[in-house]
Amino acid sequence: MRGDFFTPGDFKMGIAQILQFVFFGGLAISLAGRVFLPEPAQKFIEGNQMAILGGCFLCNIIAGNLLNSGAFEVTYNGQQVWSKIDTGRFPQMEELFDGLKTVMRTAQVAAEPASTVMPESFDAPDL
Repeated sequence: MRGDFFTPGDFKMGIAQILQFVFFGGLAISLAGRVFLPEPAQKFIEGNQMAILGGCFLCNIIAGNLLNSGAFEVTYNGQQVWSKIDTGRFPQMEELFDGLKTVMRTAQVAAEPASTVMPESFDAPDL
């Protein structure tokens, strides 16, 4: 078993990066960078500081939600055991164990040579 990162896709990543830039840029300008702006912009920021900070934090929340895929994907030897993306939920421990046992049995049967698989009706005396 192995855990890995599940990326939400290039488009969502790009939008999230833009929103993060707006968040940090808005914080920097509204808290420390007002002196570099023209006087009308300074007055606008002073009069609307709470709304600007609220908008900045909203950008941060949206960016975080875009990056959160909620993925919980479990594979064993490349075979899928559980997918939260497909099922929409986390597995119960029993479901995870059952899925793992099934995948492990499938891998074990596939690894056995064909000559060692005997039909169920074949009765060989114990030696």
